[in-house]
Amino acid sequence: MKIRICVPLPAKTFSELVPMIYKAEDAGADLIEVRLDYMHNDASNVVGFVDEVEEVIEQSSVPLIATNRQYEQGGFRPQDENQRVQTLVRAAETGFQYVDIELTTAELKQTVQRIKDYGAKPIVSFHDLKCTPIASKMERTMKSQAEAGAEICKLVTTANNISDNIQCMLLTRRMCKIWTVVCFAMGNKGLLSRVLSPLFGAYFTYASLEGGLETASGQISITELKDLYARLGVNE
Repeated sequence: MKIRICVPLPAKTFSELVPMIYKAEDAGADLIEVRLDYMHNDASNVVGFVDEVEEVIEQSSVPLIATNRQYEQGGFRPQDENQRVQTLVRAAETGFQYVDIELTTAELKQTVQRIKDYGAKPIVSFHDLKCTPIASKMERTMKSQAEAGAEICKLVTTANNISDNIQCMLLTRRMCKIWTVVCFAMGNKGLLSRVLSPLFGAYFTYASLEGGLETASGQISITELKDLYARLGVNE
């Protein structure tokens, strides 16, 4: 089976981003997420940053995901919401293969359609930063994502105990038969689901480029994750 690993890059400048992308490719990333919310510039400069990335998109050997995470959903900094969304639309127009947009975004369906019109695949995401809800609530969340036009439904929860991992993996097993999904739990107690979710049908999982570049609680490096897969004997 093919286990896909997405490496998120918290670059704060364009000059930081380019070597990070090459390093992620060399490490064996299957997808690379560009976290635009980590940019320290004002909103207008972030749009300019997206334009600069266009040449990198053409040169990259793996698909790129544009993410400008909403602060309330775990983003790096507060932003003007309208500008944040426009940056994501611009990323689709620029040529990013995937655009991650939150389920909590206003006028979500219209924005998802605009992303599709530019040829990008929308990932509609939701992050529960406190807990792992009951299965029925998580199923309703994924249904809402699909109804909004998601090509990938991404649901990330927070593990407060080991059983939360089991709940995420069982949900992934059920829902992957209906939609393309990404689902696991964050936090130190969520490592089990981060590692094993692809084995239960998740389209990909996340790993940091290296220690110190984590973009969410519980991330381990791509080197560590690949080593775990080797030990489990589940390499392709």
